[in-house]
Amino acid sequence: MTTRGSLALMVGMTLLLAACAGTSEPDPRLDLSRSLVGIWVLEGEDTEGIQVFARAAALSCDHPGYEFGEHGGLRVRKPGWCDTPPVTWTDHEGLWSLLDNRLLDICHAWRGSPREYQLEIMSLGPSRLTCRVRTDPGS
Repeated sequence: MTTRGSLALMVGMTLLLAACAGTSEPDPRLDLSRSLVGIWVLEGEDTEGIQVFARAAALSCDHPGYEFGEHGGLRVRKPGWCDTPPVTWTDHEGLWSLLDNRLLDICHAWRGSPREYQLEIMSLGPSRLTCRVRTDPGS
């Protein structure tokens, strides 16, 4: 990687962390945080925006997903710049935190700028997560 590329990466990560300030760690009092930690791959979404994720050993190379770290770290897998075939998939680093027992604050890099939104948890079991995007302040 060139010096210019390294500098651009460092500036980008600094901007992301500044945009996500205050969302660095989940609330340790809630069991939801421990149940949520791990990898979740999208199985489907209905017409009302309710998304169903399955727990997985790794992020899928051809489906969206989340990897929730124990201390608020986040990796989001989304389609790259173009959603038409052939679709390329990219990982975006970010942070997550619990706002309450059903609402997660999500902040991650996406297409060169930070993206922040909330996920409303509708149900969470050992192998299934059902949620929907509740707000998207970045749009």
